[in-house]
Amino acid sequence: MKQTVLRGAAPATTQMKRLALAASVIAALALSSVAFAGGTLAGKYTTKITSPPEFKGTWVLNFAKGGTYTVADNGHILVRGKYSTTGAKLTFGHETGDGACAKSGTYTWRRSGKTLTFKRLSDPAACPGRRGVLAHIFTQK
Repeated sequence: MKQTVLRGAAPATTQMKRLALAASVIAALALSSVAFAGGTLAGKYTTKITSPPEFKGTWVLNFAKGGTYTVADNGHILVRGKYSTTGAKLTFGHETGDGACAKSGTYTWRRSGKTLTFKRLSDPAACPGRRGVLAHIFTQK
């Protein structure tokens, strides 16, 4: 059977292949963005703070895959809380412990290799501990 092709149009099989390829690319991008948002933050990160004196120590952030986290200073857990991510946006909240904040804080986060950095979007002035510690660079362990 002879296939009729309009001027400038590709054969139907070529169009189907292109559509299938486009659908595959879109699906891969969607899956990778979900994986980025939900899975790459989980882990243990440390930083050593020497200044200011009130934050001096070795700090450890531990993000669990289930959306919980802890913050420890020199081996003592000061905060337990819940986090949520939407892409590169991270919200800390529902905190308990000696260093807990009553209100949520929102940051952007960026991981490059084993380095994790935060940039404050909004966090109450009443939470200087969280603001001060997250201003430092963390390394994944």
